[in-house]
Amino acid sequence: MSELVSKKDVMNEVYRYFKNDKSMVLLVGDMGFAVLDDYFANHSERVFNTGINEQATVSISAGMCLTGLKPIIYSQVPFLTMRAYEQIRYDLNEHMMNVKLIGVGANNYFKTLGRSHCMDDDDISLIGILKNIKIFSPTKETVVSDIEEMIKYDGPAYLRCI
Repeated sequence: MSELVSKKDVMNEVYRYFKNDKSMVLLVGDMGFAVLDDYFANHSERVFNTGINEQATVSISAGMCLTGLKPIIYSQVPFLTMRAYEQIRYDLNEHMMNVKLIGVGANNYFKTLGRSHCMDDDDISLIGILKNIKIFSPTKETVVSDIEEMIKYDGPAYLRCI
């Protein structure tokens, strides 16, 4: 089985769509700035650092989606999937909101930061409970097709990477 792809590879591939679609917005959980330099430098009007505030960020993304925008949330796996689970369940899943969740640090990538930054692969089980959310775990071999499928899916999606 191939290893999960890096957050840099994921966000480089997402950027190919983002730069050409002015309805896409990126909500960032106070991280990833070296990975997201092109987004901040070239599209600062569509990139928002919402801070360590995952619950509100998910609800904000649902509101943005209702206005016709296509939000992408970028945050660490445990904070995005566990801290904001209720909002993901009700705001995104139940209403089929076209919001893309990108969780970074899958499979304990950030283990040096302590257990609070890790959840093994339990994020797959947790998000898998939600019937309308497509889950992607791209590898080097699948990243291009997985990102394309995620972007084209007219509903909520969760992508996990390291």
